[in-house]
Amino acid sequence: MMTPNEREPMDARQVAEQLEITDYIGSIEPGWEQSQETAAAAMPHMLAPDFVETACEAACISSQYRPAVLAAAAEISRNEAASALARYAWYWLHGTQYDGARIRALPRLTHSLGASGGLLYLIALISGFERMQEVHRRHAIPEDVVRDTLSQIDLYFRETIAEQGYPEVVPHLVAWLMNHYQGIIYRLARLQFQFGDNRYSIRVSRNRQTNEVLALSEDGVRFRPDGQVLRPGDDCEGSWEAQLSVADGVAQGNPILPQGRALTDQVRLSLDEWQQVLAPGDPVLHLHIPGGEPMAYDACGEAFRQALEFFPRHFPEYRFNAFMCGSWILDTALQEIAAETSNMVRFQREVYLFPIGLRDDSLPSGLFGGLLRKMPEDLSQAPRDTSLQRAYLDARGSGGLVSGGGGCFLLPEDVDWGAQVYVRQPGHRE
Repeated sequence: MMTPNEREPMDARQVAEQLEITDYIGSIEPGWEQSQETAAAAMPHMLAPDFVETACEAACISSQYRPAVLAAAAEISRNEAASALARYAWYWLHGTQYDGARIRALPRLTHSLGASGGLLYLIALISGFERMQEVHRRHAIPEDVVRDTLSQIDLYFRETIAEQGYPEVVPHLVAWLMNHYQGIIYRLARLQFQFGDNRYSIRVSRNRQTNEVLALSEDGVRFRPDGQVLRPGDDCEGSWEAQLSVADGVAQGNPILPQGRALTDQVRLSLDEWQQVLAPGDPVLHLHIPGGEPMAYDACGEAFRQALEFFPRHFPEYRFNAFMCGSWILDTALQEIAAETSNMVRFQREVYLFPIGLRDDSLPSGLFGGLLRKMPEDLSQAPRDTSLQRAYLDARGSGGLVSGGGGCFLLPEDVDWGAQVYVRQPGHRE
């Protein structure tokens, strides 16, 4: 029996109405009652000042941003509906099997809770620091690597404050930061490295005698006439479909040049001469380039060198076949508009590029968008603050650009920064 001072917990619909998020009722109803019971038992102190301060310290949040987090936690704790939603977020982050899709589906809250609503999900995230710290202890992760990895949170504070005047870590960013709290991503020098599988439709082999590396497209991938991937739903005259077969000791298929385009003419690779070194589903380290600073060429090279030492030392059980990345930064159109000395162009020439079907707005979104700010609908009003922005707008105004590439790999044994091993390799094809 409830005492006179106890109140019936709020249900999902009551919370949605009070927080003005009734359009999202379908996103917060699943597991609602279980989330409230589990979080109330496991994390009754989640919003307590001392605990939040400890969570901020574990998250390596700078002292200049901690008052905003503490103030938000205090305001949320005084709001019954906001507290219930914080428990719900905690439940799907830490209280059961993590569900990133459910987190990404949560609503933004600043319209109803003001600035404190922008940090509600972050507070739920950082409250799970003990499990993260256990992963770091188990693998003896150095403190400087932990600090550099978690600096992503400070970056989000800086960038969202610059964009809108107050910090906001929206649901999809919280879902991304969960990789940090699960201990599956680490920053070394300029790059982040994330455990994962090869999710791209390429198969890579190395010649046993010449050391040449060649990628073949998986069977059934459709390409435009220029060798770029045809996106689903698009139509293009002259498009063609890649074929790949492996039989009688021969792999036959459509090659992909290291410059990032596929060829219609097939090649035959004798399996006695060529060894497969990367296939779909193989373990890899995915690359990410955090914002907030230049993509310094030398620092990127240093990141690969550190990764070759860091992962075998701290995760010896994880044998990865390649470093891989898919990003607008790998759009081959950048080579048309950027200087030869550009960090992005130099990076592209150190890796093996392959097409992934970039969206037409991928490059301008990367150049002109932000964490929360979308690129201008009218690019004539876009900023011309950087040389790359100006070069893109000038090229677009004189006839446009054709996006290509978008993906890359670098095999661990080929890390020789500055050597451009793939475009200069023996047997290089054009």
